[in-house]
Amino acid sequence: MTKKVEASPTKKHVKPDGLAANDKKRTAEVRKKLTLAMVKIRAEVMQADMIYPENKGRLTQAEVCRRAGIRNVVLRGKQHITTTKVTVDEFVSEMQGLLLGTGKSARRIITSRADEWKERHGKIAQAYHIDHLRLEAALKEIKKLEVENGKLRAQIHSLSNSNIRNFPAQKSKPE
Repeated sequence: MTKKVEASPTKKHVKPDGLAANDKKRTAEVRKKLTLAMVKIRAEVMQADMIYPENKGRLTQAEVCRRAGIRNVVLRGKQHITTTKVTVDEFVSEMQGLLLGTGKSARRIITSRADEWKERHGKIAQAYHIDHLRLEAALKEIKKLEVENGKLRAQIHSLSNSNIRNFPAQKSKPE
């Protein structure tokens, strides 16, 4: 017969030093990855006028983990549940307070902004076209006046034997 040996509840499992050091290193790496992801997300949201540009505008704990390159279940471990997970949850809550909308509301906001920009672009394009037509008309008028000026100068030159003389050029007065 085989005897069952039960673990004593008074003895704690002690990890070797190498394993404990490796655990601390992995924990630090996870925190570093999450911190970098949160910094990037914050910058993207600020740059996108308070709309999260990925995941259909939804920012969740799982999304932060995805962006950090770690699995969401890592935050449920005993090393992270009271520290890192709390930090990520606070970050998500803070960002959701700043975001203008998520999901469908973000889509509506983006669509309305796009419509506004489209309208502005149309007005600018129309003003540019009108100014371009005015420029063409002004250039035609300048050419017409230059031709007329040339004819008048030729007429004055042909009358050079008469008593008509050119006026001397006026000196500009200092102001």
